[in-house]
Amino acid sequence: MAKTEKFDEDSGFIARHFKEDAYRPVYSFGISDSFKNRRRRVSRWVAASVAAIALTATAVVVSYQLRTDNNAIEPAVVSLPGASEVDRSDEIIRLEFNDAPLSEVVDGVEDAYGVTLTNVPEGDLRLTLSYEGNAKDFIETVNELLGTDIRIEK
Repeated sequence: MAKTEKFDEDSGFIARHFKEDAYRPVYSFGISDSFKNRRRRVSRWVAASVAAIALTATAVVVSYQLRTDNNAIEPAVVSLPGASEVDRSDEIIRLEFNDAPLSEVVDGVEDAYGVTLTNVPEGDLRLTLSYEGNAKDFIETVNELLGTDIRIEK
């Protein structure tokens, strides 16, 4: 094939596919000289960037939450035989009773300190008290106030 034939073939290809105004800036790659089109193009890039950043941030938050939920360690529950109730009689706990019957006070003390009270009178005794201390001191205070002889069973 001679050089002229090759040239004719190439020029024929160009002639067949030639489009008028194909190389004007308006038609090639969407480039325009007007300020309005430039501003629109920049705003599209900004919007696309903001959307990409928002999606990335959402993905990071979701993956972090999923990772922390999957790695959560559940505490081991250990039960010792014969230790269903813990003796907290030496702990300092704040108790408040407002015109409460003595049976309610006894239940509250037994729950708070983990002790069992004996020699509780059956009468209609009521108590209003705000106390902070251990079980022994609380029972002594109640005995002095009400004139009872309640004891802590060991």
